[in-house]
Amino acid sequence: MASGGKKKNEDEGSAGSWCTFGAVWYWRTREGGNNMVLEKEEPWCLSSGNLETWYNGNIQRGTDDFRTDCQSAIDSVVRHIHKNCSSDILDFDVDKVVKGGSLGKGTMVKDLSDVDLVAFVNKPYPKPIAEIGKEEYTKTLSRIISDIKSTLEGVPVVQIVRSDQYLVNFKMQVNSRWIDVDLLPTTDNAKCYISYRKLFLSMLDVGHGTRGYYSASLVQHQVRFVKEKPGHVKALIRLVKYWAARYLPDKLKKSYPLELITIYLWEKAGEPGALSKARGLRSVLEVLTKLDTLRVYWKYMSGVDDQLNETIITKLDMKRPIILDPANPTNNVGILYQWGNNKEVIKAAAEKTLRTTLFSDVTAW
Repeated sequence: MASGGKKKNEDEGSAGSWCTFGAVWYWRTREGGNNMVLEKEEPWCLSSGNLETWYNGNIQRGTDDFRTDCQSAIDSVVRHIHKNCSSDILDFDVDKVVKGGSLGKGTMVKDLSDVDLVAFVNKPYPKPIAEIGKEEYTKTLSRIISDIKSTLEGVPVVQIVRSDQYLVNFKMQVNSRWIDVDLLPTTDNAKCYISYRKLFLSMLDVGHGTRGYYSASLVQHQVRFVKEKPGHVKALIRLVKYWAARYLPDKLKKSYPLELITIYLWEKAGEPGALSKARGLRSVLEVLTKLDTLRVYWKYMSGVDDQLNETIITKLDMKRPIILDPANPTNNVGILYQWGNNKEVIKAAAEKTLRTTLFSDVTAW
């Protein structure tokens, strides 16, 4: 097709517009995502049989080294927190720090991944929300966040970005790169309950903001759910995250919903011991074009069954897409796609990708 002129717009009024780059037509989203020059860009212009080689050379290569470097850098920050956040210096101890996000789950992609750290604080405070109530818990957590923020300001490779009622956000230098880190202090808010079932039922009677404080306490289970999946599933997750990083606006690049969708589709396909990355990616992209069909949950935590999941969906009046967090089923991570025109934006990006050479001879699971 010649450059210039106007292409017949079959997507009139949708989440972007067709534009030209030289002689190549591409789709530009209106939400600040990267321009989608797909026809000449690898891996989308490759045949499906060449995807594995491309993945090994462009995503896998360098990711292991980057993960090792990140792990080392984060470990140094964790040691600093343990040393300086102790009852000898402050009013609390940090009992343990759980590495979440892509680093903890084993789904990190070089240059694209952020890190979540959850610091479990013990004596003398904070006590669990169930014991002291949200107001007192929030006040205590605010003091802890302020203290941790001050402590981190003394680390040369750390730049504080912001803090709020839940976390401290900072950038950390890893060799020549800077990675984004969220550090969330919490306490074990589950220990007041005889079972996780009782915990989740009680969480139905509190507001969304209060449930947010419980979520940090459960992050280690969230990490374990993804981390225990086979290597080939995590490789597919990395490929999905690479696609999202290239073609979605920042607000839709959140990893966890994409990780859960990928895992759900792998499980639905019978948990194959080996998989075609092209076929797996096509399956994910097809679902992203019809998010309103998603209603997904797991029976992962002890005491969680179909009945409890259905009770949670009904009591919290959840709308599709529904993707319940396996570690905390009161949290619908699919709510991200309900905001604004997010569904339309992600659908447009997925549809354009599905029309490339890579998927011309590939069927979904």
